[in-house]
Amino acid sequence: MTNLPTPFLPLPATRRTVLRAGASGVLATVLAGCAHTRTPSMPVDIADLPMQPTRLPRSSWLDWQDRQSGHQWRIWLQMPELPAPPEGYPALLVMDGNAIFPLAAQWSRLQQTRPAYVRGEPCVIIGIGHPGDALFDSAARNRDYTPAAPGVVPSQGGADILLDFLEHTLLAGWTPRLPLDPRRIGLFGHSLSGLFVLHALFTRPHLFTDYYAASPSIWWHDAYLLQEQQAFSASQARFYQAPAPARGQAPSADPNQRHANVFLYAGSLEEPTGEARPANAPPTGQRHTVRLQITRAREMAEQLTALQWPGLKAQFHLWPDLTHGDTMMPSLMQAVGNMSMPPHWKDADFGLRDPSAGK
Repeated sequence: MTNLPTPFLPLPATRRTVLRAGASGVLATVLAGCAHTRTPSMPVDIADLPMQPTRLPRSSWLDWQDRQSGHQWRIWLQMPELPAPPEGYPALLVMDGNAIFPLAAQWSRLQQTRPAYVRGEPCVIIGIGHPGDALFDSAARNRDYTPAAPGVVPSQGGADILLDFLEHTLLAGWTPRLPLDPRRIGLFGHSLSGLFVLHALFTRPHLFTDYYAASPSIWWHDAYLLQEQQAFSASQARFYQAPAPARGQAPSADPNQRHANVFLYAGSLEEPTGEARPANAPPTGQRHTVRLQITRAREMAEQLTALQWPGLKAQFHLWPDLTHGDTMMPSLMQAVGNMSMPPHWKDADFGLRDPSAGK
């Protein structure tokens, strides 16, 4: 190796001129030699550069047609990068998948980049939506997310058809193959699909373990859901007479070992007298005034809590300064975080939570 002269002195002006000329000639020769690989109109502005389509890593989708009803759904799936734990992955199913799946998928991936002491476990994200590029299919939503209540029009009332697909086709096929932990499968919905989440809780409490209903449409069809809640409270108490099995333990054959965590959300701007409503907030529309989004969601959480069944835990959260549509995102973030929450934090020295407390 040749050492640089010490001290390193600047070259004379004439020498620098000769070297610059030589370098310019070499550069010109190189550019001329590769000119045939460049297009005559090479873009020079960022606005002229072509852009590539966006893709979600480790995600895929398919369209499924129900053989009996003929209904079609678009199903999305995002798998974690890390291998499954012995008991399987936790999973979160998000309704309105056309709009919500990409948000949930990215937020779930982001959880894996957090510091070790607060990093969640890898979680499978499953989206349930409808074929096409539209974020929402109004007709299909009204068909799929509403119960078969007495007097509903034919274009509504298909919630049980969709639940049959989720239970007997999707989860039955994917739970052993992905694999999924049947003790940690959550369901998320907002607005009308939040109604679907609560309908699933009241009619099939064995199907999911965590229910997230953001600004649910409890008002639908003269608040028919409250009748389902009443029937649930009267007939399903036997499912919640014992605490949930500890994570990692084999599931009990006793149906009393079932459990459910219920989360209801609303925004403070959804009712004209909602708490945490700023004085300069825009007036609430008549539609939301009579729907009582805050009041009904809070009362439902209180009534479920009052049942005092060890396997059933319910809570209500009011998001300040948020309208009906705004509540979807923070509620979804909490749902993804909850489903991927580890049984213990990795490091207790940061004082975030006592690891001995568990989940």
